[in-house]
Amino acid sequence: MSNLEEFAQAVGRDVKALNQKPSPQLTLTGNTLGIVGGNTVTIPLAENVSHEIRGTGSPEGRITAEIGTTYVDVNVTNGALKWIKESGNGNTGWRVLIGDTGWRTLNTVSKLGNSFVKIRRVNNLVLYQFGGLQWGWFGIVRRGGQGYFEQASDGERNCFVVYRDSIPTGFRSSSSLIGNIYNDNGIVYGTWYLGGYEDSNHLRFQFLNPVPTNKDIGDIRASAISYLTDEAWPTTLP
Repeated sequence: MSNLEEFAQAVGRDVKALNQKPSPQLTLTGNTLGIVGGNTVTIPLAENVSHEIRGTGSPEGRITAEIGTTYVDVNVTNGALKWIKESGNGNTGWRVLIGDTGWRTLNTVSKLGNSFVKIRRVNNLVLYQFGGLQWGWFGIVRRGGQGYFEQASDGERNCFVVYRDSIPTGFRSSSSLIGNIYNDNGIVYGTWYLGGYEDSNHLRFQFLNPVPTNKDIGDIRASAISYLTDEAWPTTLP
């Protein structure tokens, strides 16, 4: 074989080998740029580029970050999806940015039948819901009946609905609030009263007339209860 033929065969083998070699592929993970099977390089980020971390569980006391960093809890623990680092440079100072506990049923007293009080926190807003009876009514058992808890400031007219210190941590109001309760025709029965930090974190009804001892009140409708809470996101749900 001539030198020219050998050279042509060698070139052919090299071209075939080059054609079979995979094309280099670049990967970008976060701010790390790499080539498959090769080296990687970290690309510096501009100071005004936002940072977001993904993990499981609350970041408070666990994740160290700068102010403005966001954190997504892929498990949505206790309804908290997204957090933001609001203060400090350590692992504390996180606040929930996007969260929803859903409706949670409270331990309710003085209630009639299947009546319930539910509570819900959406970001920093707390909401209440009354119901459980026909047409969505809420009811109070007769005074002296099973499960009835009178409230001492006016034992004949006032009763606990959520007992002292039973508004759960993470849902409580910094101040006390008041609103109306009605019968199904919109006639005022009296008021609801929500005690804040300085008044035992409870909910009671205050009727204009003495609560009957011979019959239940089964057609109560309450005006809306909602407020902003300053408390940290609840670590447990009711």
